[in-house]
Amino acid sequence: MYAILFDLDGTLVDSDPIHFEAWQKILAELKPNEPLIDREFFDKHISGRLNADITRELLSHLPEVEREKIAVQKELLFRELAKEKLQPTKGFDKILDYIKENRSKLKIGLATNAPRLIVEFELGILKLDEKTFFDAVLLSEEFGIGKPNPDIYLELARRLNVDKKSCIVFEDSISGVRAAVAAEIKCIGMLTSAKKETLEHYGTWRTAKNFQDINLDEIWDAIQSK
Repeated sequence: MYAILFDLDGTLVDSDPIHFEAWQKILAELKPNEPLIDREFFDKHISGRLNADITRELLSHLPEVEREKIAVQKELLFRELAKEKLQPTKGFDKILDYIKENRSKLKIGLATNAPRLIVEFELGILKLDEKTFFDAVLLSEEFGIGKPNPDIYLELARRLNVDKKSCIVFEDSISGVRAAVAAEIKCIGMLTSAKKETLEHYGTWRTAKNFQDINLDEIWDAIQSK
């Protein structure tokens, strides 16, 4: 038995541009005298990280209770923007068909730093049922440990009862790639947010522009190799 472990934000859905827009608006309101954040700043300080870590770094002057409120406001704004803009990552149907055709050989897991509110919203966009499509789902806010800590992927593999050498991870963010690499699980870096050279710097095994860009036979060979 083998396993494919997915990230959600920026991997299954092309959400990073919308998160960028939401954070840009929120931070502009909070810091009106400072320049708008750009994409480079977003990729380095925000993308793929837990909201608690983001607000702790960027809004350290505010008390924790205020930072928590701001994180909720940001997620509500994201959902409002995403209603019209959020789409599955290109080639999602292709990887979905592949999973269905090989379901007897595969277990499917999800590990994400996204909060429960966003997970349910994005899975709804994808028309995926959390309990029937995935064999195990691990949210950082519920597990208590987030990426880049490798424990989230190690625990996901454990819950799937699949050896980590028989798993492959799809990730898009620096923190996610770092988590997979530290867990010693082969990782395909999706180039939906970070640059190819950046993900390669952090040790991703392969990169792909999207799911359409992926050779599924090669993935299968990679899962079987130990």
